[in-house]
Amino acid sequence: MARFYPAFVGDFHGSEGERLAYHALETLGDDYTVFHSYCWLGDGVRTAAQGEADFLVLHPRHGILAIEVKAGGIAYEGGAWQQTNRNTGETHVIFPFQQAERSRQRVLAEMQKRMQQNIPLVGKAVWFTSVQIPQGKPLPLESPRDIILDADDLRDPKEMLEHIYAYWRGILHIPERTQSPAEFRQTVQILQPVFRIVETLAAVSAAVEQSTARLTNAQFALLEYLRDQRTAAIHGAAGTGKSLLAAEKARMLAREGQKVLYLCFNEFLLERLRSCRWDANITIHNERTLAEELMTGRELRIETVLREFEEFFQNEYDGTQWAYPNIIVDEAQDFPSALLEQFAMLAELYDGAFYLFYDRGQTILSRRVEGQALQMAPAWIDAHMDCRLVLYRNCRNTAEIGRTVGSFIERRHKNYLSDVHGKRPCAVFVSQTEALAQTAADFVRRMRSAERLELRDIVILTVSTLVKSVLGSLTELAGIPISHKPEEGKLWLTTVRRYKGLEAKAVLLVDVCVSQLTNPTCQRLIYVGSSRATAYLETLFLNDVSSEEYPALTAQLGEVVAPTPQGIASWLGMECRANG
Repeated sequence: MARFYPAFVGDFHGSEGERLAYHALETLGDDYTVFHSYCWLGDGVRTAAQGEADFLVLHPRHGILAIEVKAGGIAYEGGAWQQTNRNTGETHVIFPFQQAERSRQRVLAEMQKRMQQNIPLVGKAVWFTSVQIPQGKPLPLESPRDIILDADDLRDPKEMLEHIYAYWRGILHIPERTQSPAEFRQTVQILQPVFRIVETLAAVSAAVEQSTARLTNAQFALLEYLRDQRTAAIHGAAGTGKSLLAAEKARMLAREGQKVLYLCFNEFLLERLRSCRWDANITIHNERTLAEELMTGRELRIETVLREFEEFFQNEYDGTQWAYPNIIVDEAQDFPSALLEQFAMLAELYDGAFYLFYDRGQTILSRRVEGQALQMAPAWIDAHMDCRLVLYRNCRNTAEIGRTVGSFIERRHKNYLSDVHGKRPCAVFVSQTEALAQTAADFVRRMRSAERLELRDIVILTVSTLVKSVLGSLTELAGIPISHKPEEGKLWLTTVRRYKGLEAKAVLLVDVCVSQLTNPTCQRLIYVGSSRATAYLETLFLNDVSSEEYPALTAQLGEVVAPTPQGIASWLGMECRANG
């Protein structure tokens, strides 16, 4: 079967023709790749401003076809193609061959721009799915019968597709040549970037990885917009692809030969990013490592390095020595506003780009100097960043996990949930602290045996600290050694705060007290921790509230929540299980 992007059947825009063509293309072999409803923006020079191809059909030997689909009654009268809706009888003038040509030109322009050699053939076709077009029928010069598929081709389109490819090889004088696997992957990557440079950070499955292509196609316009918009703040709820987009924007700048500083906050995320392959023009830092680069010769203690660096950067640093014209800040909500202001000034000084990617809902870290709380990024962004863009679509979590995560998002966008479905998250209510470790061990055993997950795909996150966590003193769980950092052959137990920016297929969230569910900080920690799970989420609740206290607690959750553990689980979109 052909490989499709997006991986799941989506909206056919009410077009029966698109639906028929889609299912016909599913019969192609696995050497074909098909993009459905492929949106594009113009290159600003030779092509239209924007457009959409109903299908792009790719093959490593034949090349690329941009296909426009039209259903209903079809006629050519008065110098124009006409389409009649069989339900309403309405007739409209259509321009299918021009539409297909615009998509062909845009794809070809991008291939010529991005590929140095062995550019694939790029042709076009029109598919009239409701009618038969006899061979030899007189047709306009713009629409030779050789590039038209009709209703007869719905049963098996392969033969006609190969005929169309051969027609374009003859017209364009391009000999048949098979792309190598690497060249074909490059072709797919150009048309549908999946941002593999930052990997998917242990993405859940092939389904979720392919779903990322659906997101990036919808958001590619944002990246193109940022070509001209050199300063912007991009906000998105958990899972909306901020880090993927930040990384791709860094790559786009680096491909132009520009130096880029990619700045994150989390130490574990820094390690993961640095383990990936990057362009030589991209430097990965967090605040600590940037301090070590700029404050050479000074003894920096881990306990005070951030405070010392921020004072140095504001008061002593010689900006004429700055090496990075372009600055991209991921996890921007965790940085103090004074630091962001310095970065903005340096980017302006060196005529560079300055992009902030952030989620105000993940502001779970606070910074204090001499007893005074520092102003954090969201307030500074609101006051100083004129261009603020928003990402809506969740591309990390299954729809079921996204429903749980979305419980803590104010005014959640209607399109936030992913199209990828999986298991419903589970809320486990435990009355005795002593039972928590055994319940956690049961989770690990199930993930290992029933779900067949590797240890690297599982993480246990506490909303508390490692010192205070019920599991913090354990050295093993389910017979597996525990580590507080990623180690081969060990189970990773860490805090939500330290794990920000990362993800795992299966997440167990622990130390969640029912009595704290109305606490805003606790809610943010649950929000961040839950959003780390790509495929399965389980949360252990310590049921430290009596049945008499439940009504008062659930009344504060802002919705009609039944005053029971089952009511809380339902509010969170989770299954409910009681253990002891």
